[in-house]
Amino acid sequence: MTDAIKQDVETAELFTEQEIRIFSFDIRQSILLHRFAEELAAIGGPQAPGARSKASLAATELKFSFSKDQCELLAAYSNGLVCVLIFEGLQKITDASPPNELPDLASLENRYDVLCLAARNQILLKLVDNSAFAYDMDNEGKLVRLVANLKGGGLTKINAEPEIKELSSHSGLALGPHTEAPYWCAVNAKDGHSPSPSSLILSALWNPSLEPTRVIPLPPVLEKIGVTHCLALTTGNFQFTRSDSFVSGKGENGRNVSILEFDDKVGFAARFNSYRFSVNDNASNFVKTAYATLCQGVSEATPVEYTLTQESAMVINNVRALHCRDVIKDNRRVLVRIFGLSKFSSSVVISEDPLLLQG
Repeated sequence: MTDAIKQDVETAELFTEQEIRIFSFDIRQSILLHRFAEELAAIGGPQAPGARSKASLAATELKFSFSKDQCELLAAYSNGLVCVLIFEGLQKITDASPPNELPDLASLENRYDVLCLAARNQILLKLVDNSAFAYDMDNEGKLVRLVANLKGGGLTKINAEPEIKELSSHSGLALGPHTEAPYWCAVNAKDGHSPSPSSLILSALWNPSLEPTRVIPLPPVLEKIGVTHCLALTTGNFQFTRSDSFVSGKGENGRNVSILEFDDKVGFAARFNSYRFSVNDNASNFVKTAYATLCQGVSEATPVEYTLTQESAMVINNVRALHCRDVIKDNRRVLVRIFGLSKFSSSVVISEDPLLLQG
């Protein structure tokens, strides 16, 4: 029996290793990427008109320098076969030390080093056939979002710490395992709603206390809970609460949605948030058991930890992996995040350049 358990653990670890891959840039490639990122930042970064086509051209140019193995790794992520792709060997953007207290959001967003990191993230997304985009109802419709304790809830209080802290990437609160909203659909637009992001990419402007980003690949969890429970999770018996990052007056709670959907291109595609989802009261015991089993499987999974710096970036497959974090310990930590839309997704497009989708 002990041997069988040991074998299961080893199999799960191997499974997880296959789901999290590292792409290493050589010096020549990283210098070229840095030059392209600076050119994009000079016109205003991902939000600027023309940035989308410039990022696409930069990605095409970079691919000419990649080895066969590097190209295969990018293709594996592009084809939805990898949960996380970590880019290493990137150029450092700035030597500027973080201030003791972060400036306001607008000041941070307009920094040249932030625009460089954001531009680089946009190009990296394009390398895996994802287009950087924003939702009309989220993050004020902006492509670039800074992940930092700007609204309180971290281990150390900030100035004018509010009484009620929002559950979002602009707070310092711990966030349980989740995929990124919206949660109406995962791959293809439905009833006027665009799907969840296909990917999110993160890099760090500052991470002085080396606080890790945590990811839980879902395939080992779904394998563990079994296909019958997975099928129960594809039924519209679940609900979610509105995300705190949504623009005031936009977005809403969701009812009668599924947690999993089966897509013939990507397999089981998930949308789930451990602190926003619940099962409908009138759902069958069969469905309630499946939901409890999923929650237990997620809680028992050991997250993979990775510490982001300026010299690395992490792209997470948002329909194949959950991510989470502990309470923010150092309020100087600032990550730069962008959403990506994959070649498999269909959405409701409001504008093409920059790419804005109807949430």
